[in-house]
Amino acid sequence: MARLTIQFPERTSKILEELSGENQISKTEVLRRAVALYKYLDDEVRKGKGKKLTIADEDDKILKEIVLTE
Repeated sequence: MARLTIQFPERTSKILEELSGENQISKTEVLRRAVALYKYLDDEVRKGKGKKLTIADEDDKILKEIVLTE
């Protein structure tokens, strides 16, 4: 397994700490999930323009749409 040493601005470090604590997972796991999500979105964007990421509530009411573009 590769090891990385990275430096974050203080704000990013605090966000990482918050996500780790709120989800009861390690900072490393937060970063793994972030990279996996980024990879998925990048793959979807490369498949073609006009795709949307939709965030909906439990009643399927659309709260936000994010248009994926290159």
